[in-house]
Amino acid sequence: MKFPLGIQSFQEIIDGGYIYIDKTAKIKQLIDQGKWYFLSRPRRFGKSLLVSTIQALFEAKEPLFKGLAITQSDYVFEKHPILKFEFSQAEIRNSDDFRLYAEKVIDQTAAHYGVTLSGDRYDFKLVDLVRMLAQKEGKKVVLLVDEYDKPILNTLESPELTDIRNVMGAFYAAIKSLDDFLKFVLITGVSKFAKVSVFSGMNNLNDISGDRKYATICGYTKQEVVASFDPAVVALSKVEGLSVDETYDKIAEWYNGYAFSEDAEGVYNPFSMLSLFVKEKFQNYWYQTATPTFLLNLLKSRQTDLSKLEHFEVGEGAFHAVEPDQLDVLAVLLQTGYLTIKEYEAPLYKLGFPNKEVKIAFYESLAASYASVTTSLTQAFAVKMHRSLNSGNIAEFIEQLKSFIANVSYEITLKNEKYYQSLFFVICKLLGFNTEAEVTTNKGRIDLVLDTDNTIYIIEFKLNGTKEQALQQIKDMQYPQKYSKQGKEVILLGVEFSESERNISGWLQETHPA
Repeated sequence: MKFPLGIQSFQEIIDGGYIYIDKTAKIKQLIDQGKWYFLSRPRRFGKSLLVSTIQALFEAKEPLFKGLAITQSDYVFEKHPILKFEFSQAEIRNSDDFRLYAEKVIDQTAAHYGVTLSGDRYDFKLVDLVRMLAQKEGKKVVLLVDEYDKPILNTLESPELTDIRNVMGAFYAAIKSLDDFLKFVLITGVSKFAKVSVFSGMNNLNDISGDRKYATICGYTKQEVVASFDPAVVALSKVEGLSVDETYDKIAEWYNGYAFSEDAEGVYNPFSMLSLFVKEKFQNYWYQTATPTFLLNLLKSRQTDLSKLEHFEVGEGAFHAVEPDQLDVLAVLLQTGYLTIKEYEAPLYKLGFPNKEVKIAFYESLAASYASVTTSLTQAFAVKMHRSLNSGNIAEFIEQLKSFIANVSYEITLKNEKYYQSLFFVICKLLGFNTEAEVTTNKGRIDLVLDTDNTIYIIEFKLNGTKEQALQQIKDMQYPQKYSKQGKEVILLGVEFSESERNISGWLQETHPA
């Protein structure tokens, strides 16, 4: 079996005999039912391959599609001129970079089709090119824009953001004016940014990102995985020492779970799946391809309650375009694929991590970012703390935790119990135990509950209070009663933080009587 890992060209996949998951029935549906489309999907999720497949279709390369769904339909292959922008292929850090890249693509396309352009302004040249191509070729133009938001993501934390937005506005305004000369338009990206003409000006753009019928146009469904990769799963099961069914379950736990509509089938991450079959090892693949620095900085700057990452409930607005300079944390996490739809009960969506791969990697990056240490050091701390806590050695666990917290950057404001609770929560999540924050009882809310193999820890935090007060609150509020009949030892842990020391300054433990 040949796995097209890292290959985004449809023609290369087909000519090279690589596995191709057939999405052409969905593509035909797009072509039949409209003209102007926008699709948002997480990075490395197959957007570029989708664009490349559409390009080959409109280049009328019919032999490449032999045996695929579209050739079993009434689709008629007709050749159209193609204008394609791939913004991930250029290092765009300011408006001049944007203009240079756009003009380069325009000039290269003009040369390819034998069209002569004049003038200096790239947006004027864009308009002239499309009109002249339609006239010269006798067919309307297909316009493909892949990763439109890459220039914005590159400048989110830069003063260049305003200029980038302005130059992008002119670019998409020029595109909108060309409706009479365009056959089909697809714009893809990771996020939906408002105040960019692609959304604020192009009111004819159909955003299909959350449409049920296109929810599986990128990514792999379970049926597609079984149909195309079953021999690879069988081989992997032998490496893992598991049954085939157990291997499928483990694959789903690690890489499935992305839901792009409230009532649509979930999909597997294609990049991670291909990496798994090539490497034959379960690990984080997708997250390693790019650290979401801007997301981590956003979470820190907004002092987001990290304990709620897996339990957020949002309305429809989280799926809409966001302001580049006033980012909504939840909307960005959702649109970039770090959170996904878990449940829907109108009018609210319950969000959570799509799978184990994203969950573990995201917590590791959060902890490493907050403590200003490397991810590998974070992993080492987590392993040691796991061993200490699981063996009941709380003193050793606290000392390791203090060493970790000591690395927290002074640039981070530590001014309330909620911050310490969130940081503690993230660290405990890395230990692999069931961890819950703000647990409701009939008396109040428990700061943190940590459920290990043999013990349940009920933890209360006090910032500039005392460990005695923290422990007494657990007992006064009768928090242990909720866990007294679960067959595990229950340990109460009062943790005292000092704002001046910026770390744990004391702790007390007490075993709850059975």
